Amino acid sequence: MRQLMPKDVRIGFACQRSNLSFLGILCLAGLLLGLLPGRAEAQTCNNAFIGNIFNGAMAISTTSMAFGTYSPASAAPTQGNEVITAYCFGGLLGATLPPFTIAMSAGGGSFTQRLMASGTVTLRYQIYTSAALSTVWGDGTGSTSTVSAGNDGMTSETITAYGVIPARQFPTPGSFTDAITVTVTY
Repeated sequence: MRQLMPKDVRIGFACQRSNLSFLGILCLAGLLLGLLPGRAEAQTCNNAFIGNIFNGAMAISTTSMAFGTYSPASAAPTQGNEVITAYCFGGLLGATLPPFTIAMSAGGGSFTQRLMASGTVTLRYQIYTSAALSTVWGDGTGSTSTVSAGNDGMTSETITAYGVIPARQFPTPGSFTDAITVTVTY
């Protein structure tokens, strides 16, 4: 079992020229360097071409969940989305994502009730696995669930997290934040 954190820095190569120029030779050399045995730990994407020697590495990127302006007087909850993208890079000839699971930490609160803070003032919110807003996205303990993806022949996959701030909370005005750790296990 391996875990990939969202802040891991990966270096990829972008080769766009089709003729065999000096730039093309450098890009080819850079791609072939990724096949050296010292990088075996990062070779996680699947590729059945020639005995799996052209596997790539898996990485993720996330966006911030932005709720916009919260109005305490509104009877409706405020909603926001976060996008998590898992992708393969550095592989040749169609490396695909392995099966993986995405878990989220509780942040500044608990899985029962996550909390954003502005100084000492808090605002309740929650993150769900689907737009139905019925299953809390967590680490799989208690009543939370993780999200599984990958192994469907894709080189990248986008997963959406759905956030909700319940209505009728009356905090003092401020900029509220929380830090959630997204963990990918493959």
